[in-house]
Amino acid sequence: MRKVTFKEYFSILFGGLWQGILWVLGLFGYKDENPFGKVVKRIFASCVTVLMLLFTGCVLFAFAKQVVYNEFIRPHTNNRVWEEKYISNHIVFQEMYYSDKNRVFDKNEQKVLLEDVDWVVVSDDKDSLAVYARNGKRGYINRFTGKVAIPEIYTRAWIFSEGLAAVEKDGELLFIDHSGKVVIDKDFQVYFHDPKYAFKNGYCMIKNPVDGKMGLIDRAGNWVLNAEYDYLFNNEGFWQVEKDGYVGLYTSKMDLMFPAENSAIFVDDSIIEVRYTNHTAKRYDYNGNVVVDFVIDEVYNMQYETTELRNDMEPSDSEFVDNKIYGIANCQQYMVRGGTYNNSDYYGLLNRDGKIVTPPIYTSIKAIGKDLYLCQPDGVIVNDKGKIVH
Repeated sequence: MRKVTFKEYFSILFGGLWQGILWVLGLFGYKDENPFGKVVKRIFASCVTVLMLLFTGCVLFAFAKQVVYNEFIRPHTNNRVWEEKYISNHIVFQEMYYSDKNRVFDKNEQKVLLEDVDWVVVSDDKDSLAVYARNGKRGYINRFTGKVAIPEIYTRAWIFSEGLAAVEKDGELLFIDHSGKVVIDKDFQVYFHDPKYAFKNGYCMIKNPVDGKMGLIDRAGNWVLNAEYDYLFNNEGFWQVEKDGYVGLYTSKMDLMFPAENSAIFVDDSIIEVRYTNHTAKRYDYNGNVVVDFVIDEVYNMQYETTELRNDMEPSDSEFVDNKIYGIANCQQYMVRGGTYNNSDYYGLLNRDGKIVTPPIYTSIKAIGKDLYLCQPDGVIVNDKGKIVH
């Protein structure tokens, strides 16, 4: 049987199409001798030709993609690495170019250690075990050998910290050791929103699964701070708590240092600064001894308008010319910052000897005379002795 060439195939194909076009157009009365009929036939034939070329191109593209690429090209590119993350010196987690099947790989041995891995996370303290996810479950691998240390049997799992890791299994929050043995089983449950579990200085933060209130447990799973705080975190070794908008502080041994009744607390450079609700502030050392009994953040001079006017002002094109004479008030204004974005700054009066005249109880102070000051929010007038005169 003789083979048909591409040229013969397309000649026969287009010849047949042309005869079909002539027959269809003949039904509508168009004849070859008619000039208009010839134009219509040629346009119609050109459109059909273009459509056939597009159809042929689509067929060839589908064939190349589904058969040629998938069967002959892609198998040679499946092992191409898109990105890799080291989890130890020679063990890496690799994301692949053309596959969702990521893997754990040994760079020294050039060997795949674990396939179909979704992700791997190493703990901040570089624990020997790293948590991984595969097939919708969580487990742990030894990041130095790449071998599975604890199989993926958990619904959720968190990194190891201080030798313990939190896991969720059958709806319960448990804590396990490096062998996978459960060491804390106290009927805890995972809080639904952004759950994080890690031990810090022997304690782990746990949230009430109902209202999200925070507390601390020790390594035995016992409560050392009940879950009653809105916010809780480790601050330079101290545990800072917040409840109903007020802030407190516990030592690393869980001794109460400042109850949760302050506006703000800052811990930095061996100093603890406490902002009280009466708008004053003090600084303490790490043992709770007072270092600065009264913190002042800024001091300003205050000007007031006198009854005199300047008569040596030069003419100006400006519509407004201030020819008033100002004096400097006897007292200065000092400020104690609120400490947080939702706490206002407060002001008080300070005499020229550096003595406190009024506590920082005013939202603003304006000098209206050499020894008189308008103080808000009460709208009272205070003299330079701190007494309300009006």
